[in-house]
Amino acid sequence: MPELAVDTRNVGGAFSVDEIARRLINYKYAENACMTAAGGWASSMPLIKVKFALGEHCYEDSIHSFWLGQRLPEVRVTEEQELDVPPTLRWSNKAEPPNEQFQKFIETMQLQGDQLLRLVGLYRVLKTHLCVYYRHDALLTDQVCDAPTVRILNHILLEEEKHVRWGQAIYEELADTPEKRRAALEWQMELEDLLVKSGGVTGGR
Repeated sequence: MPELAVDTRNVGGAFSVDEIARRLINYKYAENACMTAAGGWASSMPLIKVKFALGEHCYEDSIHSFWLGQRLPEVRVTEEQELDVPPTLRWSNKAEPPNEQFQKFIETMQLQGDQLLRLVGLYRVLKTHLCVYYRHDALLTDQVCDAPTVRILNHILLEEEKHVRWGQAIYEELADTPEKRRAALEWQMELEDLLVKSGGVTGGR
């Protein structure tokens, strides 16, 4: 009989345990930022369907943050750990930006008041950026020893990429004049400049 249960994964990856922990802490901060932006904006958005979408995405981002927090104690992050549950159910609330520049990018995005520009920042800039990094890390980390991180990132990607598709659709719908589209692209460029200066969600590492 040929070997049928073939495992093509290799032991070894691009990141140490400490580096994985650091990246997960940065990702948890970013998911919290997505959650608070969507939740904070939902009530003031004029379109009902946008309110509904932001509410749903806020909830899903909170779950993403929780999943990342569950992984942190498993990669030796003991700070801000929830201890009033069995060891296998514990999580850490630790979430930090990679640097002050990334924090400034997030704050600038969240302080925007225009409906279209808010959606541009959250979906066309931040969430699109996160999807690229999640997929990168899921591919390059140790596929055997860090399999739980791979699983978490792949599950988060299913929803984050759905969010990005919705964000592009609502952008096409709302940016319906040359003036609106020009303003949206100028805002996107301003945020992209801040994001690049920060080195992105992992601080350029």
